Amino acid sequence: MTDWWYYAQYPAFFILGGVVSLINSIAGGGSTLSLPIMIFLGLPATVANGTNRIGLIIGNFSSALNLARHGYLNKKLFLQLLAPTFLGALIGACFLVRIGDKLFQAILAVVICLVVVMSNLRKDILGKPPEVPPAKLTIKGALGFFAIAIYGCIVQVGVGFVQIFGLTRYTGLDPIHVNALKNALTNVFLLVSTIALGVAGKIDWPIALVMAAGAWLGGYLGSFTQRKKGNKFIQRFISVCSIGMAIALVIDLIAK
Repeated sequence: MTDWWYYAQYPAFFILGGVVSLINSIAGGGSTLSLPIMIFLGLPATVANGTNRIGLIIGNFSSALNLARHGYLNKKLFLQLLAPTFLGALIGACFLVRIGDKLFQAILAVVICLVVVMSNLRKDILGKPPEVPPAKLTIKGALGFFAIAIYGCIVQVGVGFVQIFGLTRYTGLDPIHVNALKNALTNVFLLVSTIALGVAGKIDWPIALVMAAGAWLGGYLGSFTQRKKGNKFIQRFISVCSIGMAIALVIDLIAK
């Protein structure tokens, strides 16, 4: 692309970083919006993937920090889940799991739909979430969040929905407390994977920094909105975003 067009896109990347961060702060799936746009604007797919993660880190940190300041981040649970999340991130960074695009999108669409359906069922077919969070890390919890971190480190797209479902089932916390944990834990595997992508030269730093500035604002607005609107709004927002993401994946799958 020409130099003038490259620099003219910076305002668009700032706005994109803010919108994606706001969506990810409350629900997840923002990367399905940002990655196609970044590729359309001229970035190679692998560079778009690495560049996008800088904004995700900043946005998640902004949201988690603001929610923590208002008492929504359960630091005990964060420390409890930190080790399996970090170990999963290391495995994900070391071993790249390669599957075909069509199979990946089909699996992702199905997983998201199942998470939405099961999250909104009146009857808990997997058993009720605990009334109080577990005092110590359970084996199921360790394995579950270890696997989520591997997926999040390698694929990243859609991991927010899986985290929300897993954290809700594991902790029994309400949506805003779950989101505070999700945003904090997400940065663990995002940092590991982004370092690997940076070493590989897969980050366009000027664009990444512009998106990061927008992401900080979006993350703050997302956390502010959650505090003001409450848990019912968060649950509806998550359902709408996840269904929209699943539909977009299916349409793209059919079009290929």
